[in-house]
Amino acid sequence: MNTSLRLTFSLFLGGSALFAQSIGVGIRAGVPLTDAFDATRSAIGGFENIPKRYIIGPTIEVRLPFRLAINADMLYRRLAFEQIEVNGVTFTHTANSFEIPVMLRYRFGEENVRPFVAGGVTFNKITTDAVRDPVEFVKSSSTGVVLGAGVELKAILRFTPELRYTRRGAESFRDAVGGLLRSNKDQIEFLVGLTF
Repeated sequence: MNTSLRLTFSLFLGGSALFAQSIGVGIRAGVPLTDAFDATRSAIGGFENIPKRYIIGPTIEVRLPFRLAINADMLYRRLAFEQIEVNGVTFTHTANSFEIPVMLRYRFGEENVRPFVAGGVTFNKITTDAVRDPVEFVKSSSTGVVLGAGVELKAILRFTPELRYTRRGAESFRDAVGGLLRSNKDQIEFLVGLTF
C-alpha cells in the first residue's frame, strides 16, 4: 500500500472514530415553571388555564472543539384551557405543542462536572384536538429565542439538568374580543437531559 493511500485510509478511520464519539443522542424531560396561558376569569365568564406539568422528547448533541456543542431537541407539551360562558357552561380546549430549540452550548472546565450556558433559536408548532379550531387559536407556528444554563455530569452517560428561558415571537392563542386569554410568550422550564 503506498504512503498516500495509507494516509488517506488512516485519516478516514480516525475521522470516523472521532465523529462517532462526538454525537450524543438521548431524551430530555422536565416541567414548565410558567403557565402556558395568561387567562382571566370574571363574574360573567372568561378563561382558566389548565396546567399540564410535563415536557418530553428526543435530543441530539453534536460535540465540537473548544468546549462547544450544538444541541437540538424536539419537545412535546400538552396545552389546555377552559372557556367559561356567561351562562356558566364550560368548554375545555386542548392542544399539542411541539418545540424545536436549536442551541449553541459552551461548557466551562474539563472535569466530569461542568457548568454550561446556551443560547439559540426555537421553532414552535401547535395543533389543536378540535374538529374546528377555537376562535382564540390565531397562529399555529412561531419562532423565538431560547437561553439556558445548567450543569453537565459526565460518567457513562451525560446527565444535564438545566433551566431554560424561551421568548416566543408571537401568541398562538388570543381572545380578541375581551382580551381575557393569550398565550404566555415568556416560558421558563426545568429540563433534564440524558444522552449516550
